[in-house]
Amino acid sequence: MKKVLLLLLLLVNSVMAEVHYRDLFDAYDDAAAENKRVMIMISQVGCRACVFMEDEVFNDKEVANYLNKHYIVVHIDKHKDSVPNNLEYFATPTFFFMDDTEKVIKRVTGGRHRDDFLKLLKEMRKK
Repeated sequence: MKKVLLLLLLLVNSVMAEVHYRDLFDAYDDAAAENKRVMIMISQVGCRACVFMEDEVFNDKEVANYLNKHYIVVHIDKHKDSVPNNLEYFATPTFFFMDDTEKVIKRVTGGRHRDDFLKLLKEMRKK
């Protein structure tokens, strides 16, 4: 029975992926220590594109693994969390690609399908 449960757990883990979110307070120090970029997603409750990104795109195994390997990911809900003053946005979701000095490299507004988002992530790593 234990072997069956272990096999099921391994199967679920291999199919499902999870993006590891970090706290904004630690994000830049973590990025410097791990040699990664920071990606901040600003969202809000009721935003269909935000839900699509979280449920469909971020749960894709390849996207989640790429994000976890190359980025420190921060999620900010504009109604629940404090949005830093240097992050200007007009719609959700908005993604900010930052370096470890809190400098905005690029701001991208709106949801993306899996392949387009993966392409964006790879492009931002090169900048």
